[in-house]
Amino acid sequence: MSKQLKQMMADDLRSDLEGSEDILVVGLLPMDAQQNHALRLKIREHGAHLRGIHNRTAKHAIGEERSGLGEYFTGMTALAFGGEPIPVAKALVDAAKKKTIEVRGAYVEGEILDAAGFRQLADSPDKPTLRGMLAGLVNSSGRGIAVALSGLGGGIARCLQAKIDKSGETAETE
Repeated sequence: MSKQLKQMMADDLRSDLEGSEDILVVGLLPMDAQQNHALRLKIREHGAHLRGIHNRTAKHAIGEERSGLGEYFTGMTALAFGGEPIPVAKALVDAAKKKTIEVRGAYVEGEILDAAGFRQLADSPDKPTLRGMLAGLVNSSGRGIAVALSGLGGGIARCLQAKIDKSGETAETE
Protein backbone atom coordinates (compact mmCIF):
# COMPACT_ATOMS: atom_id res chain seq x y z
CA MET A 1 0.00 0.00 0.00
CA SER A 2 1.22 3.47 -0.74
CA LYS A 3 2.11 5.85 2.05
CA GLN A 4 -0.65 8.26 0.99
CA LEU A 5 -3.30 5.54 1.15
CA LYS A 6 -2.15 4.49 4.61
CA GLN A 7 -2.26 8.13 5.72
CA MET A 8 -5.81 8.47 4.37
CA MET A 9 -6.88 5.31 6.21
CA ALA A 10 -5.32 6.60 9.46
CA ASP A 11 -7.06 9.97 9.02
CA ASP A 12 -10.39 8.22 8.39
CA LEU A 13 -10.02 6.11 11.54
CA ARG A 14 -8.89 9.15 13.54
CA SER A 15 -12.01 11.06 12.47
CA ASP A 16 -14.20 8.10 13.46
CA LEU A 17 -12.56 7.94 16.89
CA GLU A 18 -12.79 11.70 17.52
CA GLY A 19 -16.31 11.57 18.91
CA SER A 20 -15.58 8.55 21.10
CA GLU A 21 -13.75 8.72 24.41
CA ASP A 22 -13.75 4.97 24.99
CA ILE A 23 -12.20 2.29 22.77
CA LEU A 24 -12.45 -1.47 23.27
CA VAL A 25 -9.88 -3.65 21.50
CA VAL A 26 -10.74 -7.22 20.49
CA GLY A 27 -9.06 -9.89 18.45
CA LEU A 28 -11.10 -11.39 15.66
CA LEU A 29 -11.23 -15.17 15.54
CA PRO A 30 -12.50 -17.18 12.58
CA MET A 31 -16.24 -16.64 12.17
CA ASP A 32 -18.68 -16.86 9.34
CA ALA A 33 -20.63 -13.94 7.87
CA GLN A 34 -23.73 -14.64 9.98
CA GLN A 35 -21.76 -14.58 13.22
CA ASN A 36 -20.01 -11.37 12.15
CA HIS A 37 -23.32 -9.73 11.25
CA ALA A 38 -24.93 -10.83 14.55
CA LEU A 39 -21.98 -9.44 16.53
CA ARG A 40 -22.12 -6.09 14.75
CA LEU A 41 -25.90 -5.85 15.25
CA LYS A 42 -25.56 -6.60 18.94
CA ILE A 43 -22.96 -3.87 19.35
CA ARG A 44 -25.02 -1.38 17.32
CA GLU A 45 -27.93 -1.93 19.73
CA HIS A 46 -25.77 -0.15 22.31
CA GLY A 47 -24.82 2.70 19.96
CA ALA A 48 -21.32 1.45 19.14
CA HIS A 49 -19.48 0.39 16.00
CA LEU A 50 -17.07 -2.48 15.40
CA ARG A 51 -14.34 -1.76 12.92
CA GLY A 52 -11.65 -4.15 11.74
CA ILE A 53 -8.35 -2.30 11.39
CA HIS A 54 -4.83 -2.63 10.10
CA ASN A 55 -2.61 -2.70 13.20
CA ARG A 56 0.07 -0.24 12.10
CA THR A 57 -2.53 2.19 10.74
CA ALA A 58 -4.44 2.02 14.02
CA LYS A 59 -1.30 2.76 16.04
CA HIS A 60 -0.91 5.99 14.09
CA ALA A 61 -4.58 6.90 14.36
CA ILE A 62 -5.28 6.41 18.07
CA GLY A 63 -3.15 9.34 19.24
CA GLU A 64 -0.67 9.89 22.04
CA GLU A 65 -2.99 9.57 25.01
CA ARG A 66 -4.21 6.16 23.85
CA SER A 67 -0.83 4.93 22.63
CA GLY A 68 -0.73 2.29 25.37
CA LEU A 69 -3.35 0.38 23.40
CA GLY A 70 -0.72 -0.34 20.75
CA GLU A 71 0.46 -3.46 22.57
CA TYR A 72 -2.96 -5.05 21.95
CA PHE A 73 -2.72 -4.61 18.17
CA THR A 74 -1.51 -8.03 17.08
CA GLY A 75 -3.07 -10.35 14.54
CA MET A 76 -6.64 -9.71 13.40
CA THR A 77 -7.80 -6.72 15.42
CA ALA A 78 -11.02 -4.73 15.68
CA LEU A 79 -12.00 -1.65 17.62
CA ALA A 80 -15.38 -1.11 19.24
CA PHE A 81 -16.14 2.54 19.90
CA GLY A 82 -19.10 4.81 20.54
CA GLY A 83 -21.98 4.29 22.95
CA GLU A 84 -21.71 3.41 26.62
CA PRO A 85 -18.66 1.20 27.26
CA ILE A 86 -20.21 -1.13 29.85
CA PRO A 87 -23.05 -2.61 27.75
CA VAL A 88 -20.71 -2.85 24.75
CA ALA A 89 -18.11 -4.65 26.90
CA LYS A 90 -20.83 -7.05 28.10
CA ALA A 91 -21.80 -7.84 24.50
CA LEU A 92 -18.16 -8.41 23.54
CA VAL A 93 -17.48 -10.66 26.54
CA ASP A 94 -20.57 -12.70 25.60
CA ALA A 95 -19.17 -13.04 22.07
CA ALA A 96 -15.80 -14.09 23.51
CA LYS A 97 -17.56 -16.91 25.37
CA LYS A 98 -18.81 -18.13 21.97
CA LYS A 99 -15.20 -18.13 20.67
CA THR A 100 -15.83 -15.57 17.91
CA ILE A 101 -13.53 -12.91 19.38
CA GLU A 102 -10.99 -12.51 22.14
CA VAL A 103 -10.97 -9.51 24.47
CA ARG A 104 -7.60 -7.78 24.62
CA GLY A 105 -7.81 -4.37 26.21
CA ALA A 106 -9.61 -1.07 26.42
CA TYR A 107 -9.23 2.66 26.90
CA VAL A 108 -12.07 3.77 29.17
CA GLU A 109 -12.35 7.14 30.92
CA GLY A 110 -8.67 7.92 30.49
CA GLU A 111 -7.33 4.57 31.66
CA ILE A 112 -5.91 1.66 29.74
CA LEU A 113 -7.33 -1.71 30.79
CA ASP A 114 -5.94 -5.15 30.04
CA ALA A 115 -8.13 -8.20 29.30
CA ALA A 116 -8.87 -8.73 33.01
CA GLY A 117 -9.89 -5.07 33.39
CA PHE A 118 -12.02 -5.43 30.25
CA ARG A 119 -13.89 -8.35 31.86
CA GLN A 120 -14.26 -6.41 35.12
CA LEU A 121 -15.79 -3.55 33.15
CA ALA A 122 -18.29 -5.98 31.63
CA ASP A 123 -19.19 -7.33 35.09
CA SER A 124 -19.88 -3.89 36.58
CA PRO A 125 -23.39 -2.39 36.55
CA ASP A 126 -24.13 0.23 33.90
CA LYS A 127 -24.82 3.91 34.66
CA PRO A 128 -28.65 3.72 34.85
CA THR A 129 -28.39 0.81 37.31
CA LEU A 130 -25.84 2.69 39.43
CA ARG A 131 -28.07 5.78 39.45
CA GLY A 132 -31.01 3.65 40.62
CA MET A 133 -28.90 2.09 43.36
CA LEU A 134 -27.74 5.53 44.52
CA ALA A 135 -31.29 6.89 44.50
CA GLY A 136 -32.41 3.90 46.56
CA LEU A 137 -29.65 4.53 49.11
CA VAL A 138 -30.50 8.22 49.39
CA ASN A 139 -34.22 7.45 49.65
CA SER A 140 -33.77 4.70 52.25
CA SER A 141 -32.18 6.99 54.85
CA GLY A 142 -35.01 9.54 54.50
CA ARG A 143 -37.59 6.78 54.68
CA GLY A 144 -35.97 5.41 57.83
CA ILE A 145 -36.10 8.81 59.51
CA ALA A 146 -39.76 9.28 58.53
CA VAL A 147 -40.69 5.85 59.89
CA ALA A 148 -38.83 6.50 63.13
CA LEU A 149 -40.47 9.88 63.63
CA SER A 150 -43.96 8.62 62.85
CA GLY A 151 -43.34 5.66 65.15
CA LEU A 152 -42.44 7.98 68.03
CA GLY A 153 -45.55 10.11 67.60
CA GLY A 154 -47.77 7.06 67.23
CA GLY A 155 -46.21 5.46 70.31
CA ILE A 156 -46.85 8.55 72.41
CA ALA A 157 -50.46 8.73 71.17
CA ARG A 158 -51.03 5.05 72.02
CA CYS A 159 -49.55 5.52 75.50
CA LEU A 160 -51.79 8.50 76.16
CA GLN A 161 -54.84 6.60 74.89
CA ALA A 162 -53.97 3.65 77.13
CA LYS A 163 -53.63 5.99 80.12
CA ILE A 164 -57.03 7.54 79.33
CA ASP A 165 -58.65 4.12 78.88
CA LYS A 166 -57.16 2.93 82.17
CA SER A 167 -58.44 5.88 84.15
CA GLY A 168 -61.91 5.40 82.67
CA GLU A 169 -62.25 8.94 81.46
CA THR A 170 -63.28 9.78 77.94
CA ALA A 171 -61.35 12.22 75.86
CA GLU A 172 -63.23 15.39 75.09
CA THR A 173 -62.91 16.83 71.65
CA GLU A 174 -63.76 20.37 70.77
